[in-house]
Parts: sequence; C-alpha cells; structure tokens
Amino acid sequence: MTQTKKKYITLIIYCLCLFAIWALFVFFFEGTMFALWTGIIKTIIWALPAMLLVHKFPGFVQIGLKEMFTTKVKLYQYIWMYALLAVWVLSGGFFHSGGLSFVISVDSMIVVLFVGITEEMVFRGWLLNATVDNMPQWLAISINAVLFLLIHFPRWISEGIFIGILTSFGFVGIIALSVIFSLSFLKSKNLLIPVTMHMLYDLMMFVFLPQAS
Repeated sequence: MTQTKKKYITLIIYCLCLFAIWALFVFFFEGTMFALWTGIIKTIIWALPAMLLVHKFPGFVQIGLKEMFTTKVKLYQYIWMYALLAVWVLSGGFFHSGGLSFVISVDSMIVVLFVGITEEMVFRGWLLNATVDNMPQWLAISINAVLFLLIHFPRWISEGIFIGILTSFGFVGIIALSVIFSLSFLKSKNLLIPVTMHMLYDLMMFVFLPQAS
C-alpha cells in the first residue's frame, strides 16, 4: 500500500468516526451538560485524536505538531485578517439588528476557549495539513471548508435551525471563515494564528451578537 493511499484511508476512517461520534453526542448528550463538560468532551473527541494522528504520522502532514505551535510569526502580517473578522461581526450586527448588544457570560467564555483550539486542531492542524501536499491548495482548502460546514449540521438540526440557515444562505459565512482560517494557517505555519482568529470571531459573536450565536 502506498503512503498516499494509506493516508487517505486513515483520513476517511477518521472523518467517518468523528462525524458519527459527534452527531450522536450532539443529538443525545450535549443538551444535558454544562458548557465546561461539553468543552472537555469536545477536546477528548476532537483535539486529542487529531494531535495523536499528527504525531503518529508525521509523513502525512506538511507541518509537524511541534512546528505548528512554535513557528515564529510576524503578527503584523495578519492584523488585516483580525480586523476583517471584527468588521464582519460588527457590520453584520448593525445590518441585521440595527445595533449591538453587550453580553458576557461564563458559558460563552468557556465556549470561546474550547471551540477555537479543538476545531482548528482538527480542520487545519490535521485535515488540511494532511491533504494540502497531495492536491492543489485551492482544492484542499475547498474540501476542508465543506467538511467544516458539514460538522455544523448536527447542531443546526438539533436546534431546529438547519432549514433556515440553508435557505438564508447563512452557511456561506461558515465556508468563508474556513477559507480565512485555512489561508492563515498555510501562510503562517502556526496553528495559533487561526486559533486566535477563531476565538476572536466567536468572542465577538457571543458578546455583541448573542442572539445570533
């Protein structure tokens, strides 16, 4: 078996297991748990397996596990991306609601803390990292965006907003976010850049647009 074939078999099995386990958790368990427990379980289901796979199969990925957390970055090169996310949230608030609210809760801060690192470890640190060497970059980013979109389906279905998001094209924002996070990771080779971007976006959504979170 070639290295590439072994890689794709591993990726397919991983995705099937992740999506199935996460869907079961969302449908049957998540609604009964505090945000902290959900974050811990998400770390166990998402981040730890992805980190172990990057560590176990260094030949599968373009950027190693240690490298993605230690590569030096010139932050000024990414300020425009952070600014873009901030303008996106703030302008969206004024466009859809005519203004901004300001709400801070412990649960929202916990979500912000866990979601950024868990989702970026899986989708950029592992899945994008493992596919970008074997196909054109735009295709790897596109596939990653589709997978990132699909992982949101169980929660949207559970909350009864799935059809509304599809018909209103609200899902386009998820795809756009994935592309931004992917580009920032590939350019910086440091996972902390998309992690902090993800955290900034979620923080602003929870604080200024809690009704849309």
